Amino acid sequence: MKEYEYRRTVFYQLHGHESFEDEHKNFNYTIENGSVVQDAITYLLDGTSYLRFPGAARAVAIAVADLISREFGEDFFEILNQSSLMNNNDPFFKTYKEDQKTYDAILEIVPREKIVWDSPRMAITHRLILEEYMLNESGLQTLPREEWNYP
Repeated sequence: MKEYEYRRTVFYQLHGHESFEDEHKNFNYTIENGSVVQDAITYLLDGTSYLRFPGAARAVAIAVADLISREFGEDFFEILNQSSLMNNNDPFFKTYKEDQKTYDAILEIVPREKIVWDSPRMAITHRLILEEYMLNESGLQTLPREEWNYP
C-alpha cells in the first residue's frame, strides 16, 4: 500500500464516510450527462458547477490525482486510472482508461497547472482533499493525540 492510500484508509477508519463533509449523501446534486466536459471545466476554473454530475466527479478526480501526484511524487495518469481513487464512494467516477476522451478534452482546456485552486469551491475541494489524505491539521485531528510521540 502506498503512503497516500494508507493515509486515506486511516482517515476513513477513524472518521468514517457518512459524516465527511463532501459525502454525496450530504448534498443535493443534479445529473447533467450532456455537459460533462463543460461542467468539469467550470468546476476546475471557478467551481460553479460543483453540483452537476458526472462533470463534477471528473473535475474532482483530476484535482485529487493532481494533488497526490504533487504531494507524493506519483504519476498523475496512473493515479487517475486507479479504480479506488475516489475510495469507491463516488458512483459517477470513471477512471482515465474508462473515459479517456472526456478527461483529455477537459485537460486540453484546463491543464493541471491552470486549475484555479483559490476559487471559492476549489478552495473547499482542496481543503477536503488535504483533510482526507491527512495533509493538514484538520485531517490530522482525527488521530488520537495521546498516541503521538513528540521528541
